[in-house]
Amino acid sequence: SRIWIDPIILPIGDEVVLLGAHLDSWHSATGASDNADAVAELIEAMRILKASGIKPKRTIRAAIWGGEEQGLLGSKAYVQEHYAGAANARAREKLSVYLNNDPGTGPIYGWYSEGNSEAKALFDAWLAPLRDVGGRRNIIEKIGNTDHLSFTALGLPGFNTIQDYTEYDTRMHHTNMDFYERVKPEELKQAAVVLASFAYQAAMRTEKFPRARVEQ
Repeated sequence: SRIWIDPIILPIGDEVVLLGAHLDSWHSATGASDNADAVAELIEAMRILKASGIKPKRTIRAAIWGGEEQGLLGSKAYVQEHYAGAANARAREKLSVYLNNDPGTGPIYGWYSEGNSEAKALFDAWLAPLRDVGGRRNIIEKIGNTDHLSFTALGLPGFNTIQDYTEYDTRMHHTNMDFYERVKPEELKQAAVVLASFAYQAAMRTEKFPRARVEQ
């Protein structure tokens, strides 16, 4: 199937903070660093949030996509069904933010802000308490070729993590070396903490998440 939605959901309010990652493989390897590590981090982030007993103002939901390598098929199908068109206008309004984890591997040290300066200011404030676990900086630039594009195509706020590329492009990405031994447990733990923290901050925010201005 093109889509699998993680059944671990924290259903609180009618607005939604959505986290996402994709699951696939490449030729003769299992796709451990692209993007199974992010899937594991996503599930662990949801476990952390649930175990903490928090009562967020918004529902926090996690989605795991298929078909990313073939053209973002999973996330595109989900967005088309749940957010596109006049019939889904209210759902679009109720999606607070989509936070995607891909590409790269290792610790999450920041976020691409998709040219949204208001979002970057929020990300900077949320990242500050995480500097002792590897948070470094957010950037204003955009990134392509990840599942957040399915959301931004409809004007929805979608953002992607920044991770290190150490040996990722040269040894692992889309090669027959992308197996589990390339993934470090301590880095998975760090990324899960960052995802859980950002999801919590987004879910507890009083105001709506700032959306990029649409150019006329």
